[in-house]
Amino acid sequence: MPLSKSLTRAGAINRYTQVASRMPKPVNPASTKSVAHLGELTDEFDVFVLDGFGVLNVGDTTVPGAVERVQQLQKMGKQVLVLTNGATLPVEKTVQKYLKWGMKFELEDVISSRNALEKAMVEQDDKLRWGVIATNFAKIEQLAPRTILLGDNPGDYAKVDGFIFLSSLEWSDQRQQILYDALTAKSRPLMVGNPDLVAPREDAMSIEPGFYAHALADANVCTPQFYGKPFVDVFDLAAARISNVAPHRIAMVGDTLHTDILGGASYGWRSVLIKNHGLMKEADDEQTFSDTGIRPHFIAATT
Repeated sequence: MPLSKSLTRAGAINRYTQVASRMPKPVNPASTKSVAHLGELTDEFDVFVLDGFGVLNVGDTTVPGAVERVQQLQKMGKQVLVLTNGATLPVEKTVQKYLKWGMKFELEDVISSRNALEKAMVEQDDKLRWGVIATNFAKIEQLAPRTILLGDNPGDYAKVDGFIFLSSLEWSDQRQQILYDALTAKSRPLMVGNPDLVAPREDAMSIEPGFYAHALADANVCTPQFYGKPFVDVFDLAAARISNVAPHRIAMVGDTLHTDILGGASYGWRSVLIKNHGLMKEADDEQTFSDTGIRPHFIAATT
């Protein structure tokens, strides 16, 4: 099933809208207030839960001012967490990446969609063999006792009991077709550790696991199980790191309406959309809010 992998930002927003029936229902404020950056919201919130891509970094480049903003919020005594749908690496590797950039997060400050998937894997039968879509440095052996890294061999897809989709870095139309054929031949679970359709990079939008998973769902060969934003499982993990803070004093900050904003608001938190570095960079804000049916509490030009 060959797929177009040249999504523009507008195309990605449209695709999110097409698959919105598989996501939580929107919970919206009556209006949206605009601010320049998160520093203008310190009287509004005690906890800032930050997305990674589009808020802290674009690809391997930090968002201008993001390091200083994190430092400012931390010095003010605000709790600053990262809630990311990046599932390729174990979270300790993600923490090391932020430390390298000058963002001083502890291990308990960073939660990823991979954490939510790992929790779900604990409930699976240890005898099951899982085919994992990832990279050779993703440490897939941490997910389950019996895992196979999937590549170009259809035989590997045929012999596993289920599939885990962690990363699309090495995925291709050819491998997507093999997976489609395998699921057509025999129905098996597909557990998706990154619900994102796209992620902002320096020169383009990368295509993420959610894009491929929704294509399979559209083809009626499986019903993917998603772990990560906007779904409640990962917000439960983040909420467990927060103590004695009213939900309206918690900000979910992100660049994507259908993951960060939808998920945070559905969980009872307020939301802040970052405009200049991610999916909404070129969008007409009010028109997009109307088209998607999703509206943030605040919109900030930058972090």
